Amino acid sequence: MRAMCVSLFYSMIGDSLVNHFMYGDYLALPSPRTDKLVVQSVELHKDQNKAAHRTNSFKHDGLIIRRGQVFTLTVTFDRAYTPTDKVILEFTIGDNFLSDKETYISLNLGDSTGNKWETRNTVDGNTVTVDIKPLADCIVGMYCFNVIVVTPLGKFRTKRDPNTDFYILFNTWCPEDGVFLNNESQRTEYVLNEQGVIYNGETENVTQRPWNYGQHKRGVLEACFFVLNSTNMPLDNRRYAVNVARRGSAIINSKDDNGVVVGNWSNDYSMGTAPDSWTGSAEILLKYHHQSGVPVSFGQCLVFAGVLNTFFRSLGIPSRVITNYSSAHDNGGNIKTDIYVDENGSMDKLRTRDSVWNYHCWNEIWTTRRDLPERWNAAGWQVVDATPQEISEGQFRCGPTSVKAIKEGELCLPFDGLFVFAEVNSNVVYHSTDQYGQSKIVRVDTTYVGKKIYTKAVGLNMFEDITLTYKNQEGSASDRAAMERAANLGCVGYRSTLQPTNVTIAMVVPAVQLAQNFTLILEVKNTSTEQQTVQLTTTCSVTYYTGVSNGTFKEDRQTVSLGPLRTEQVTIEILAIEYMKYMVDKGSLSFTCVGKIQENSQFVTAARVVTLEVPSLSFKIDDKVRVGQEMSVTLEFTNVFNITLTQVGLRMEGPGEMGFKTQYYNAIDPGASLSWVESFVPDEPGEGRVEGCLNCPQLSQVCGMVNFNAQP
Repeated sequence: MRAMCVSLFYSMIGDSLVNHFMYGDYLALPSPRTDKLVVQSVELHKDQNKAAHRTNSFKHDGLIIRRGQVFTLTVTFDRAYTPTDKVILEFTIGDNFLSDKETYISLNLGDSTGNKWETRNTVDGNTVTVDIKPLADCIVGMYCFNVIVVTPLGKFRTKRDPNTDFYILFNTWCPEDGVFLNNESQRTEYVLNEQGVIYNGETENVTQRPWNYGQHKRGVLEACFFVLNSTNMPLDNRRYAVNVARRGSAIINSKDDNGVVVGNWSNDYSMGTAPDSWTGSAEILLKYHHQSGVPVSFGQCLVFAGVLNTFFRSLGIPSRVITNYSSAHDNGGNIKTDIYVDENGSMDKLRTRDSVWNYHCWNEIWTTRRDLPERWNAAGWQVVDATPQEISEGQFRCGPTSVKAIKEGELCLPFDGLFVFAEVNSNVVYHSTDQYGQSKIVRVDTTYVGKKIYTKAVGLNMFEDITLTYKNQEGSASDRAAMERAANLGCVGYRSTLQPTNVTIAMVVPAVQLAQNFTLILEVKNTSTEQQTVQLTTTCSVTYYTGVSNGTFKEDRQTVSLGPLRTEQVTIEILAIEYMKYMVDKGSLSFTCVGKIQENSQFVTAARVVTLEVPSLSFKIDDKVRVGQEMSVTLEFTNVFNITLTQVGLRMEGPGEMGFKTQYYNAIDPGASLSWVESFVPDEPGEGRVEGCLNCPQLSQVCGMVNFNAQP
């Protein structure tokens, strides 16, 4: 009779009261039974599961798995489990979990007919081992796990135990996951590889610098999910990489949402860390997390791309950093960059507001586009850019946008295709302004922008040229069709009706070190059978890498007479004393030559950016490196310049828990050398890398690295 009353009482209160006591040990009701099933322990088989899911490189003590793939856990009870026992495995994510939002998952241990995730049980007396396969599109994030034993007297839930919390990531190895990539070497590179190189410099002098993505370093996974949580996106939106990427491109910059990195192109970094000083992403992400979301100072496009790449790879989304050389900045939805000169060919600085960046870095992720029409929804590379340049749907962000759609001129698809199309396809339009302020177009260069688009090659520290994934061959029928399609979709460009000239100008510049004198050579060629006289005006400036001028240090005017089919060389002496006083962080020398042909008043142009070379850091390392033992690393640098370097900051990043080191020098005199010795403790066997950077007001982008192989 007593048992009947208790059972009736329990049926009256229902699950609502049970859920109210969700985080208690159990619902306290008098029990007439003595054989109630009691959970004694839960084993998540972390090592076994992490190895199977390729997450064992994460320096994280908990379980990390990838969705759409089986993982195993074992529950041990105080007595033998029988088919009549009702046991539920409960998985929750977030604070307000609902089964219809996929934030609450309950799996019956016995009858698995209604389970959302596949299960298979193996019973061995008191223990039940369960194979569980989460859906290939389940929410990514940290899940809490509980075991519920259901009896006639109530539901008995295990205590909340942080040790049974675990992470579910995207799974590029799962064919049903939207980020599936059917190439093992690419999966290894774009998800698992922690050590990258990012390309910079300029079109004619491609340089690279090491960057440690560090997605497996201790604390980075938690930091990346902290960043994702900071976006406040609905949890069920996390099922799709497109949504994560869109929010990620906004939260990595601090412009409007207190995101991770503060952008700074001012050349004044006194209130933070200079963008070129960072050796990788981990230090930045860990600092942002430890500061509870206070933005980290400072970054520029390379830093934004590096940090976003770590964010993606940590979450399991295949990603890579892209460098677009001669990258145009969109100017109100057009694909032309306007440069104004006066009647003599001198640059008109007041009217020339457009600029072409020496290079610009963004990211690509590999995913399907279920939000696009059928022709475009197959898996492919998507552009995502975290550098705060333009507002998209109320925030500074860009993408994801289909690379394939960019190539074909399909600019109405989400998101921000027009902006990316302009970055790689803009025409450089030269306007000549007369004394009355009237201007006319005198020259159009259709090949200057987007000349090279590079990324790191799979498995190699060398570049892969992916230009033709964004653009068709210049002048081809496909190129014309793409430009026509873009124009029909509202992309305002310029179709040149100018007659081609019979004169060409090529600039020849040797490899030049910072603070060095050199000779700029103009090769002026007459392709006609008639005499040509050309008035040349060459503007010599120091520019930021964004193409913005910091000052013109020389303007050279010469006139050259060209006989039929003749080529003449014009030389211009460039002195360090002229340009060094204008030099800025990542400064380049920009040369623009405008030639006016006197016989027909036609204009011919040439432009060249020169990146001044700087020395690299050199390293010495122990001959034998072993896991768990200190390794000694010596960083060396010599000031080869005739100027004193002041306020010199050095950074070194290596393996182990204490992987970030810094050093500061007040001054390094001309000809002086420094030697900095640090120690690291490798925490896993195999290949590794130590990287370093030097930065000061007079010198930037001084980097170096050394590889090692740690023995067990």
